[in-house]
Amino acid sequence: MFESGKPPVVEDTEENRQTCRKYCNICQNYKRHTLEKYQPTELFCGCGPSSAQNMKEIGCFCPACPLFTKHHLRGGYYCVRM
Repeated sequence: MFESGKPPVVEDTEENRQTCRKYCNICQNYKRHTLEKYQPTELFCGCGPSSAQNMKEIGCFCPACPLFTKHHLRGGYYCVRM
């Protein structure tokens, strides 16, 4: 999934969370599974997948997020898997 075999570090900062909110809140997967009710509620690429159970991969906005490009992320669906 990642070039070096380890996930890149995406810092858990308010600035990164603000960027994330612009994309997670419109993501089909986020909406369908009401991920705002589970921890973590955002910044999955930095904090890990949601604690929600039995999620299906139905849409992903991660590749459109500036954090995805800035941190050279690969794949997507960070709310489901890391």
